[in-house]
Amino acid sequence: MKRLNTMTAFALLIFGMMTGLTACAGGDLNEETTIKLNSCSINEGAAYVASQLKEVTLSYNMDVAISSSLSITLNGTPCTAKLSAMTAMYVIITLPTLEEGTTYTLTIPEGAIVSKSNKHVVAPAFSVTFSTFESAGSIDSPAALTKKLGWGWNLGNHFDTSTGQDGTPFEWGYWDNAKPTKALYTNLKEAGVSTVRICVTWGNYQTASPWTIDANYIAEIKQNVDWAEAAGLNVILNMHHDEYWLNIKEAASNDSSNEAIKERLKKTWTQIAEAFKDKGEFLFFEAYNEVQDGGWGWGDNLRDGGKQYRTLNEWNQLVVNAIRATGGKNATRWIGVPAYASNPQLALQDSFVLPTDAAHRIMVSVHYYDPSTFTLSPENEDGKSEWGHTAAAGKYQDGSNEDHVVEIFQKLHQKFIANNIPVYIGEYGCVMHTSERSNLFRDYYLEYVCRAAHTYGMSAIIWDNNVPGSGNEHHNYFSHNDGSYQNGQESIIRTMIRATTSDDASYTLESVYNRAPR
Repeated sequence: MKRLNTMTAFALLIFGMMTGLTACAGGDLNEETTIKLNSCSINEGAAYVASQLKEVTLSYNMDVAISSSLSITLNGTPCTAKLSAMTAMYVIITLPTLEEGTTYTLTIPEGAIVSKSNKHVVAPAFSVTFSTFESAGSIDSPAALTKKLGWGWNLGNHFDTSTGQDGTPFEWGYWDNAKPTKALYTNLKEAGVSTVRICVTWGNYQTASPWTIDANYIAEIKQNVDWAEAAGLNVILNMHHDEYWLNIKEAASNDSSNEAIKERLKKTWTQIAEAFKDKGEFLFFEAYNEVQDGGWGWGDNLRDGGKQYRTLNEWNQLVVNAIRATGGKNATRWIGVPAYASNPQLALQDSFVLPTDAAHRIMVSVHYYDPSTFTLSPENEDGKSEWGHTAAAGKYQDGSNEDHVVEIFQKLHQKFIANNIPVYIGEYGCVMHTSERSNLFRDYYLEYVCRAAHTYGMSAIIWDNNVPGSGNEHHNYFSHNDGSYQNGQESIIRTMIRATTSDDASYTLESVYNRAPR
């Protein structure tokens, strides 16, 4: 984000004073007997680049002097202050060297600034709190961001529980029947997890406009974010099962419906962003989960001339604007945006347009469960029990094996990552199958997808809904209570972490391919 440097800001202050302010000349206090602060060169709650912020300039309504008996301080450390050589109406405060990712309060006690002509006329106390960006530029490339996110885990079916009704949470608790604790995040970190995606449905905790989110609910989510931060984890915080009011089919065909949704969307994301604006670069926002019309990419979006796609592009831009407008560390926080249904193939289409962003910190979120007949619903009539080039005839899904993974991931790399736009797989996974042989293919699938993600420059975040056992919808790797290994998954977890993060040149997609089950 482009900012005025100190000299430019000072020049503008001088210009404003010369053209629009009337000062008391020669110490005549007949017109002004109270010292007032006209302006300050830094703003309350704003964030600045540490290496560029050297001075703070204060403009008063009269000529002033600096008291020698009281100190102007920054976080308790005395600062040097002087009057401008151009006018005694300006005080220039020289700051000590600032650290990145730090919050500061500049404090000017009452009486530290006095009238130049009458030392008994003193300026009131003034303070301003600001922050510095954390490691500016440290994760500004897809490679650096992917390395930071590493291999991740979804706290699925907990905060994303949804009744599909405003102001009506489930009475009996969360879908995952769990109570996350601090130990959950500590144990995830110890296991090698780098990132936790905390999925949240907000609408069940809102009523009518202005769509205020229940304070206790936000506090519970913040507690989990704080635990993750303390454990040294990254967090991706999103809007998940709010699709019940994010009716994209209706919005695409009705302008008034779209405007009402956009109003609520802006107010909701503004509240979320405000609640977390002081959090460091470990926290990422994600606009939505899988916005679609119920057809999962095979519905009216294929027949409406692109209206739903354009609506989602508009919503993505609105979310980015709302987050950035809250300032603080949200001014440069990474924001993930999905294409329609978070479908990677739809992300590759020209109909998906990225939001404009002055901070240049937009990343693309995709989900990967291809083929769903093997990964999500193997027990259905059309379900498949094997996957890959060694699978038996009739037991795998045509067109969805290793070459399909490579084709999709390679195209994502070419379109986005090669153009300095990060991509992450916010969800992927495969249910536990019911036979030993099928689970050999499951483990092979999970390793291959993870190694392909690494090969093409993406991080991967496994879906976990805390449902043990095997069969459709059974995804369980860690306890949602304390982070202990579940369902005998420790071995495949270690394999997926290595596949997603290892830079071992001998560990290639080909080497994984050659170890496929026989």
